[in-house]
Amino acid sequence: MSQEIKIEKKASEVVQPGNEEEARLAIRTRQDLSGARLQGMMLDNINAVGAILRKTDLARTDLSHSLLINPNLYKASLHGTAAHNTMILGGDLVKTSCKGADLSHSAIIGTDAQEASFEGANLNNAALVSTSLVDTNFTQADLSNTLLASLDVTGADFSDANLSGARSYHVNWEQAKVPPNITPEPLVKLPNWVWSVLIGSLVGIIALILYSLLRKKNKRS
Repeated sequence: MSQEIKIEKKASEVVQPGNEEEARLAIRTRQDLSGARLQGMMLDNINAVGAILRKTDLARTDLSHSLLINPNLYKASLHGTAAHNTMILGGDLVKTSCKGADLSHSAIIGTDAQEASFEGANLNNAALVSTSLVDTNFTQADLSNTLLASLDVTGADFSDANLSGARSYHVNWEQAKVPPNITPEPLVKLPNWVWSVLIGSLVGIIALILYSLLRKKNKRS
């Protein structure tokens, strides 16, 4: 888990974009937006590597159709945020609050989401892969038709969560604080070593492709 940073920024030190255009530029150029207030902004279709959004207020913000590689969203607020059709690859979602957020048709891969809250969130048709969900809250979340693979759900709470149609691999549901009422059906049964190779290769390939695309885009701009 990411260590708690004791030294807080003074209000005068917080980078606070004045409008959506400034916010987009700040996110793309990795400006430190820790503690900034971006609630309600239209920031959809944004591609960013290493965005610093620590303890940032992104409530009701539109982050849909975006690509976020290694974002720092530690303790950020995404209450009611629209983040559907979005990919989060790597990064820090520790203690991030996604209460009531729309993450449907999205993918969270290789991320640390310990103690995060997805209470009442919409994760329909989403994919959670190689992610730490230790002590994470999924109370009343919609996880229907999700793909769940190589997850650590130790201490996680799935009270009243909807996992109908979900498929899982390499998830020990018995370690959850409150396991799902219905255990997801397994994916196609293959030897464990095959799944490990496939998942590791998939994450690596996605990272390389996305990195190449972003480099090309940055050179053109």
